[in-house]
Amino acid sequence: MDTTRQAGMLADRVRKNFRRLHRPFERDGVGAFRVYDWDVPEIRAAVDWYEGHLVVAEYERAQTREAAGWLEAMGSAAASALGVPAERVHLKRRRTRPAQGSRYGRLGHTGERIAVRERGLRLWTNLDDFIDTGLFPDHREMRARVRAEAHGSEFLNLFGYTGAFTCAAAAGGARRTVTVDTSEAYLAWARDNLELNGLAGAAHELVRKDARHFLAGAGRRFTLCLLDPPSFSTRTGAPSFDVQRDHRELIESALSTLLPGGVLYFSTNHQRFEPRLENLGAEEITRETAPPDYRRTPHRSFRIVNA
Repeated sequence: MDTTRQAGMLADRVRKNFRRLHRPFERDGVGAFRVYDWDVPEIRAAVDWYEGHLVVAEYERAQTREAAGWLEAMGSAAASALGVPAERVHLKRRRTRPAQGSRYGRLGHTGERIAVRERGLRLWTNLDDFIDTGLFPDHREMRARVRAEAHGSEFLNLFGYTGAFTCAAAAGGARRTVTVDTSEAYLAWARDNLELNGLAGAAHELVRKDARHFLAGAGRRFTLCLLDPPSFSTRTGAPSFDVQRDHRELIESALSTLLPGGVLYFSTNHQRFEPRLENLGAEEITRETAPPDYRRTPHRSFRIVNA
């Protein structure tokens, strides 16, 4: 493997993409975006810009495991191309899903966070301690949709993670929001995001619960819902979840909590997802929500109006 040649190719592509993307995103007040998305087939990596920091993630494979320093060389090349100091480069290795157990553990305990701009909002990210940063930039257009439709709504955010969608809905004028997640740490992060934007308060409830258990007892009381489940989950103490196998049942449960005319947004990052949404009136909106900075479509998304 010619690491030096690949580093040069990566630097050229990162520099070119950044010149194309940075100015329009700055005009839009967006501080996190992708500057390299596995553009060159032999360089299996993603490079993301976070307010002057770079997250460089390798899609791990045997060839790079055997090439000492490959990821470090790619990180250095991307940083050099954009004039980013070494201390602002964050390296990660992404792996395929193992047959058993979780794919990733915690990577660190720095606790360091930076606030990232997104169209008038600011959202906390942690670029070192987890494989994901606390913000999925590929969902920014979906967050814009939720914000645009949220005025006066009763908004339900299932698998709420760090509450970015909740902040979008609250900023859009949602009358009430409920954010559901099993992780106390992520719900605390969601609270911090709400506070960062001056949106925290009794109208924005954070519920620590399995989304499926929450739906079983929720009743019909929402007008807008965001459903973005993990592709797979084998969390201890809860039934396993496979979005391909279980999405129809989950969507029907979520729809049962909506008032007539209520809107459900469903999204999945499963790379080989095949929807089973017959007779639900689902409209695929992936083309509208797929971001311009991702060369490969990172998710599939659907809008469903409750009958």
